[in-house]
Amino acid sequence: MRGDDAQDSAEDIADALAGTALSEITPELAAAYLDMVDEFEAAGEGYGWNDVELARRDFAAFVDDLRNESLGIGLPPEIVPQTTYVLLDREGRALGEIRFRPRLTLPFEQHNGHIGYNVRPRQRGKGHATRMLALVLGKASALGLERVMLPVRDENLASVRVIAKNGGVIERSGVELDGGEVVSLYWITL
Repeated sequence: MRGDDAQDSAEDIADALAGTALSEITPELAAAYLDMVDEFEAAGEGYGWNDVELARRDFAAFVDDLRNESLGIGLPPEIVPQTTYVLLDREGRALGEIRFRPRLTLPFEQHNGHIGYNVRPRQRGKGHATRMLALVLGKASALGLERVMLPVRDENLASVRVIAKNGGVIERSGVELDGGEVVSLYWITL
């Protein structure tokens, strides 16, 4: 019986993942996006990846900022453009967010890599990060990138598994100078 339960669980997960889609953030996604942010904050994790205060105050302006960021408009010279996507389920619920930078410069090369992602707390362990990363790898390949780099703090074993499932190979591991944390750099060949 235990094997059947595991089989059903795997089938349920596969079915749920098949009904997901990646989308750039639009004004129509305000409620779904802010609901995801609220879940992070309720779990005590905060949400430091985007300007949440602007999103709460004026979601259309928030979307404009994200669009400008993806086009490189108004960014300081050391900041590279990035496109932010959300993974949506069939009901339009935001399951997670992923940020993609097609090119790297320092400090992004060491600290952020080409791709960074987060999954809402109650949706972790269900394959959503693996799915988001796979979808963005397709976008990276379509742009002609041959490989992408993702740095991971060594204590983040879930991200290590996500990257490995997508073909990631560790290049090196070392202590990050700023925070003293051990960070490993993974490359995924496209």
